[in-house]
Amino acid sequence: MKISLAPSLDARQQGALASSVLSAWYDATPAILRLWAIQPAGEDDGAGLRVVVMLAPSIDGDETDLLWMAQGPGWAQELRRQLAGAVQLECIDGPLPEEFEIDGDGVVLSTLHWRDVTSFQD
Repeated sequence: MKISLAPSLDARQQGALASSVLSAWYDATPAILRLWAIQPAGEDDGAGLRVVVMLAPSIDGDETDLLWMAQGPGWAQELRRQLAGAVQLECIDGPLPEEFEIDGDGVVLSTLHWRDVTSFQD
């Protein structure tokens, strides 16, 4: 599936509740630089909502693996509780090109990236 860094028009009406919850969670989780929420095609496989995040670089470098290992499972549990359902939380490394590929198909419900100043540059 191709993901664009620009906000998706396909996400307008779908998943408004999930988008609101994710927006509040993103706002309260400053370590998350970017977030994409994807509703997989063929929801009946039980995979639930797919949430892909890119972490902000640490103060002392660009290393994010330790933060992901320490916080990732707790974040996933928190999202499952808040969204009352299955959530697959994934982390990708940045920086990213204008568009990038991830495995699977679906509809982008939310794209959150107001913390990433590079998203506002030409």
